[in-house]
Amino acid sequence: APPPRLPPPPSVRAGPRPIAPPSLRRPAAAAWLEELRPPATEVDSLTSLFRTRCTMTSLTDLLLATTVPDKRPHAESQIRAAEQANVEQYFTALAQELANAEKPVVARQLSGLLLKNGLASKDPNRSRELKARWEALPAQSRVLVRECTANALIAAELDIGKAAAQVLAKIGSIEIPSGEWPGLVPLLLTHVTNTDPRARQISLITLGYLCEDLVLLQEDGITIGDEISNNILTAVVQGMRDGDAITKLEAARAFYHAVVLAQRNFRNERERDFIMTVITETCKTAGAEVVQIAAFECLVQIATEYYDFLGAYMNTIGTLTLETIKVAPEKVAVPAMEFWSTVCDEELYLKELVSDGAVDQRKPLNIIGQALPFLVPLLCETLTKQQSEEDDDTWNLAMAAGTCLQLVAQVVCDACVDLVLQFVEANFGNPDWKYREAAVLAYGSIMEGPSSEKMLPLVQRSYSHLVQRLQDPSVAVRDTVSWTIGRICQFHPAIVPIKELTPVLGERLRDVPRVSSNICWVIQVLAESQPNCSGLQAADTTPLSEFFPSLAQALLQVVTRPDAEERQLRMAGYNALSTLCNHSGNDCLGHMATLAQEMLNHLAMSFKNVDRECELQGLICGVLTALVQRLRERVLPAAEKIMEETLKVISAYQQVKGGAQVLQEEALLLVDALAISIGPNFERFMPHFAPHLRVGLQNYEDIQVCLMATGVIGDLCRALGGKIITYCDTILQILYTNLQNSAVDKKIKAAIMSSFGDIAIAITGDFEKYLAPVLKMLLEASNTKLQDGPANNEEWIEYLNTLREGVLEAYTGIIYGLRDSGKSALFKESVNSVLMFVQTITEDTTTTEAVMKAALGVVGDLISVFQQELAHHLGQAPFLARLVEFANRCQDPNTQKTAQWLRSLLQRYGR
Repeated sequence: APPPRLPPPPSVRAGPRPIAPPSLRRPAAAAWLEELRPPATEVDSLTSLFRTRCTMTSLTDLLLATTVPDKRPHAESQIRAAEQANVEQYFTALAQELANAEKPVVARQLSGLLLKNGLASKDPNRSRELKARWEALPAQSRVLVRECTANALIAAELDIGKAAAQVLAKIGSIEIPSGEWPGLVPLLLTHVTNTDPRARQISLITLGYLCEDLVLLQEDGITIGDEISNNILTAVVQGMRDGDAITKLEAARAFYHAVVLAQRNFRNERERDFIMTVITETCKTAGAEVVQIAAFECLVQIATEYYDFLGAYMNTIGTLTLETIKVAPEKVAVPAMEFWSTVCDEELYLKELVSDGAVDQRKPLNIIGQALPFLVPLLCETLTKQQSEEDDDTWNLAMAAGTCLQLVAQVVCDACVDLVLQFVEANFGNPDWKYREAAVLAYGSIMEGPSSEKMLPLVQRSYSHLVQRLQDPSVAVRDTVSWTIGRICQFHPAIVPIKELTPVLGERLRDVPRVSSNICWVIQVLAESQPNCSGLQAADTTPLSEFFPSLAQALLQVVTRPDAEERQLRMAGYNALSTLCNHSGNDCLGHMATLAQEMLNHLAMSFKNVDRECELQGLICGVLTALVQRLRERVLPAAEKIMEETLKVISAYQQVKGGAQVLQEEALLLVDALAISIGPNFERFMPHFAPHLRVGLQNYEDIQVCLMATGVIGDLCRALGGKIITYCDTILQILYTNLQNSAVDKKIKAAIMSSFGDIAIAITGDFEKYLAPVLKMLLEASNTKLQDGPANNEEWIEYLNTLREGVLEAYTGIIYGLRDSGKSALFKESVNSVLMFVQTITEDTTTTEAVMKAALGVVGDLISVFQQELAHHLGQAPFLARLVEFANRCQDPNTQKTAQWLRSLLQRYGR
């Protein structure tokens, strides 16, 4: 689907900290850290390390060489060699280069960068290694690095100070939680009150970097002491009260992260009152827009972290933000608007908890509901502040207002409709395009949330007027009208007049790319809304069936337009065509067979235009995949041509990637769909496809493709049955290697488990040769426990459940495969470990319903194979009672059926 009409705002949490203004630069270092400056002789002795290891005359020359293109590779190689040879001397030499005021600025800045990169990495595993490496250094060397970096913090050049700040933050994030450097925060706190503004500013910058890292540690379950967080908060709040605007700015930026650590402070009413007073006063800072922006972003962060405490402050915050939105410059008004969107997010979250039946102490404060009479009219009026009809996707106040209005509608549902309609009716026919567009945008923004009962009479009354507006002279209005019609189709499909609307859509596809792209999206949404229309479950006919030929033809014309590259129109056209094929009735299959030939022609012609990602070929493969999935065995006459063209796509992709062994994602999906559709007939294509499957499985660095290739194994097993055995040695060897490789993403490893079961079912008794190594790996995976990962980490819990589900599926496949070949006895020694695994699953409160269902099935499979011998011992097992209890609670008919089957097995064999 195309991106939403109103994209989400750029996250204030992402990306690097904003660069401080050049006014922070001072001609000379302040005196507050002079005592930490190392003797010059010591610097010289340490830099001699690089003289002995490198051909350069000094570390300085070596660092400068990295900025010269033809010298850079050699210089970087020498730096890496020095790091590997003696990491202690590497760190101390870089630190002293950073601290030496006589060295070139670039060299000192690069020293800081290398130090930072030597302490942390974006890769979590690498970061853990670097942390352990730092902690293993002698205490004297670590102290020296700290002192040199602290000295560089107040260098005359801002870039050096910021480089040092990042290094100190990385060291602090390692040593503060373990109590190794308790003096860092107090030292920085001392200098926040220093008379030298430069000392105050750079200390606050350091605290900002440090807090950002400490927050990440806290999210991973590491406790940050109250004393540390209290000292940091004291420093940054003090900085926000500073009279110097730059100091105030850096304090606000630091507060954004520090407030996340301030749970104890926010639980204390007196401290909370003081913090909120400082924040709201900072939001009013006169003559310093950048400070106001940072302060409002802090208010957004407070709404995210401490929504439950907002009620007492909403009179102040509400007046402040609404007035700011009305009169402040746009850059300041946008984060003020974001505050209301964040409150909506929190109330939506709490609303979802209630609807899911979750027992939670937290209750929505109904802030949005209370603010509706003031908030909605302001949001609607703000929609008119578009500056130009040109849609450049730059985030602005009008877009922020539209996003906020959408969220408001989701929170309060029907309650906002009448307020919005007052604005819509007043401005729908306004001679100024800005007001017409704002009226339509407001109408489209409230489609998600309000009930269809509330919207039905409005849509019926407005439909003809909306369609007329597709002829509006303003391209912005036509664009927004098409988006609004798509929103109606998306959230209220039952009230869409398909027979009247669809011919209009086909006609409006001829509009300019900006509008036509949205019309493609409307067709896509309309197709997705058709009931019971996907794959094997497709209905015989749908309301769209009579329009399928004309819509398909119109979309084919769209993708071949000379201007189809504009506004991603070609992509929108192919996506709409793919979705239309996926969700049409079976009475359209005859047209789809013809369309498949047309798509093959498109694909053959596309090789005249091959870009770096083979994007065009991928889009066409996407349509062909949908057609193959729908046509199933009917596609067999075209199978050879489809396979031939798909292999060309794979080859072309490898060529544009410089001959790299890679696999094009959409081409892989098309081959997979073809194998599923033609089943055993795919065997003749396996010699051509197997090498590419191997590439996909081995290319674990491309996580998505490797994950897909792993999933394809199961589909090939079901298509080819026992004939897959020809390729099993190669496939299983790659799977073993991937499981043992620590660099392979854990999602891939979880998927591999299921593949073992698929192979076992396909080759039955021939799986015996692979049984021992596979069972060993399944046992290792089943021993993975919740406590092996970060505490309270949702990603880890999700992975663990996915892994366990894959292991259970593997066991099921192996049990069936061996049973069908009369070799069940080979699995007998593993029964106890499987049952212990199931017991662990039933005792884990984070276990998902899908895993419990799989565990229920595996126990039944074991009893069906080993009968009285096993059932006799299981009758009183506690985990069995927990499984039965789960099944009784579960609403899924299949799960209830499985539980009934299990009970019947126990009754039959448990006597």
